[in-house]
Amino acid sequence: MSTLSPNPKVTIAIPVYNSAATLPRCLESAMAQSVRDIEILVVDDGSSDASATVAAEFARRDQRIRLLRMPTNGGKSRAMNRMTDEARGEWFAVLDADDAYLPQRLERLLGAADAAEVEMVADNITYFDAGVGCAVQTAFDPTAPMRFVTKRDLAANSNSFATFDFGILKPMMRREFLLQHRLRYHADSVLSEDFYYLMNFFVAGGRGYIISEPLYQWTMPFGAISRRWTETGNGAWRYDYRNALRANQHFLADMTRRGETEMVTMLRARERQYISMIHYIDAQRAAADRRFVAAALNIGLHPSTYGVLANRIVGRVMRTVRQKIGRTQRLATQGLSQ
Repeated sequence: MSTLSPNPKVTIAIPVYNSAATLPRCLESAMAQSVRDIEILVVDDGSSDASATVAAEFARRDQRIRLLRMPTNGGKSRAMNRMTDEARGEWFAVLDADDAYLPQRLERLLGAADAAEVEMVADNITYFDAGVGCAVQTAFDPTAPMRFVTKRDLAANSNSFATFDFGILKPMMRREFLLQHRLRYHADSVLSEDFYYLMNFFVAGGRGYIISEPLYQWTMPFGAISRRWTETGNGAWRYDYRNALRANQHFLADMTRRGETEMVTMLRARERQYISMIHYIDAQRAAADRRFVAAALNIGLHPSTYGVLANRIVGRVMRTVRQKIGRTQRLATQGLSQ
């Protein structure tokens, strides 16, 4: 049985809410890390399923796992803040309960962080379709060179409509830096909370480094191939852009007060994106309720939704084309085999 040292090299922070179906894969990947001097901190955020029971069973198998429980469901941000307070590791790494690490992840990140002498290191991400059990793509080019990342990089890669922005990264940070600068998740954020946390890291003067090797498996909420929701991916919170807008306005006011011009420009752009998504989703819901006039007005009176609508139409057409090509190829293969 693996034991927990008093001052482990890395704390793996796993926020859990109704993730009993995916948590075993997540915990197995944490336990299998080539770096053995770790603690695995699990916070059950008021789950109504068997998540806490699953975590407790794993904790009996591996003493490096510590299970904490929130009294009620308060969201990922509050769970992450609790784990920041409770962590003992020199480094603090997040692992969402429906995701997984490759076995060498922490070893590679620690090596890169020590060589670059930074307070944050992140890796590439593999997009995983749980419905078919396979990787779909990587977040960015896995052959790209390793490099330092800055506040300017964050501003340049902050389009929430894009396939990849810096908010999807799962960085590992020096806990001493987090404590010194009192870095916290915004307690009321339910969307883009990791992005704003990373923004505050850079504003506090943190130095970052990124490697191109994809060592984190991110489970897509809605599978690109399977076209199915994952067990933990489907929820109304994923469409709560009004909450996202309120959080963005909070940070916009804060960055304006600090004179962070680049961040202010970036946050204003995200504000426009959130507003367009609010109107677009309102139109979707109106159409689903057969309130077609209201749906048309939501689109027609808000030109910012036109780009969103066009992207969704193009995406649907491309998926249909790919499906037809796939069927044609399968039929051709079957014909050749006969």
